[in-house]
Amino acid sequence: MGPSELLVKGATILDPGSPLRQADVLIRGSTIAEVGAHLPTGMAAVLDANGLVAMPGLINAHTHSGQNLDRGVAPNLPLDLWLIWVVYGGIPLSPDDSYTLAMAGALEMLHTGGTAVLDHAWVSPDGFAEQAEAIMTAYADAGIRACLAPMIQDRDIFESMSFDAVEGPPPAPFSDPIDPALLTACMVAFFDRWQDAHPRLTPMVGPSAPQRCSDELMVAMASLAAERGAGFHTHVLETKTQVMATRQRYGRSSVEFLRDLGLMVPSTSLAHCVWMDAAEYAAVRDAGVTIVHNPISNLRCGSGLLPLADLLEAGVSVALGADGAASNDNQNMFEAMKFASLIHTLYGRHDRWPRARQVWEACLRGGAAALGQSLGAITPGMRADIVLLDTRRHVVVDADSLVASIVLAEHGESVRTVIVDGEVVVEDGRATRVDEVGATKRSLALQHRIHEALPGRQAVYDRHVDALTAVHLRAMSEPGDIERLASITPAFAPTEGVHR
Repeated sequence: MGPSELLVKGATILDPGSPLRQADVLIRGSTIAEVGAHLPTGMAAVLDANGLVAMPGLINAHTHSGQNLDRGVAPNLPLDLWLIWVVYGGIPLSPDDSYTLAMAGALEMLHTGGTAVLDHAWVSPDGFAEQAEAIMTAYADAGIRACLAPMIQDRDIFESMSFDAVEGPPPAPFSDPIDPALLTACMVAFFDRWQDAHPRLTPMVGPSAPQRCSDELMVAMASLAAERGAGFHTHVLETKTQVMATRQRYGRSSVEFLRDLGLMVPSTSLAHCVWMDAAEYAAVRDAGVTIVHNPISNLRCGSGLLPLADLLEAGVSVALGADGAASNDNQNMFEAMKFASLIHTLYGRHDRWPRARQVWEACLRGGAAALGQSLGAITPGMRADIVLLDTRRHVVVDADSLVASIVLAEHGESVRTVIVDGEVVVEDGRATRVDEVGATKRSLALQHRIHEALPGRQAVYDRHVDALTAVHLRAMSEPGDIERLASITPAFAPTEGVHR
């Protein structure tokens, strides 16, 4: 039997680089086979899309599924303090909890037009295989496309920070050292289990951040990515405090360290990158590495402003991420696009502010690059990830105005049908593969447990707040964002660094 066929008939096609047009989309199996007017029905099932806009599914290129029920839990805190509150004061998660959390995020993304996600999920060394299995199974059950990059580290969080500004010894470690060989074995087994095992699920390599990993673990993860031809994803220079800490650790920048590991390649994506200098951004561009911009979490934690206009003007591959719900409070990529199009009006010439269409295309094309897959366009040969939108909230005049309306005015209310890999996974606003009532009950029960544990989080935070505040204030004594960004040289001309 040949692959199944689905004909999306009569939609208004909104696609990067193309004018608006009414056309049919023929999907054969998981792939877009043909786009054109009045395509013959043949043996295909027909989905009537008259009056609807068809656009590529949105791509969330950086999040942490373990935080999906932490909405509104964390106070606004600088990242170093936020990590203690969110990560180290949280409740332990069972595999069933990990499934519940991943499912909650998958359903939220699907209902708000997200069809693909790169999940940088924390997976404990104890029960690694079971937790990873639970997360991947949730994504398979929901029908979303997902890359899972288990977020591993073998250095204690305090080892990755500079406590030069703190009187007395640094805080005591949270846990015993983790054997990098154990983590490497877990990752090898993870790839053995999941590589090429499911058409929508992809394993990736995802150490937490270079400064949170031993050199031994980073070398092993670089080797694993190269041996398996896998994507590599990590956090880099999210905050000012990390600039000093990484240079003290390596004697060179994070980018130079990654280059020496052979990781400055197109299959690498780097989350945040707020505090790179001009030479580092240029190196990222020249290597074809993708930067994943997380505008809402950068604001939530006061991490800084990415020089987005310069990155886009210079031809850097940029994707968008929601980041975890503990630093964003949802997984809605419409909202992430809106913030990305607005926060960069705080600096620079108004005629260089990022436009809505640039941000939308970054979400699609940059997201496809971060996931390493043929996504982000409604053209033959691409994977069939398509969202159908009701147009009652949006005036359909031309592509630019429609994109601007979607980026600035949409929250997901208009999403009617979602197709992932050629399968309808949301129909008339309802998930087709999941008992959403049951999923909500499980989420509410877990959310109740999370909130019951908040006094414990507060106690852990209180023990470390003074030392971490001193670290943060030392970094904040350096020039601020507005001064830094106002002096950026467009397109990274080879002049002095832009961030120091």
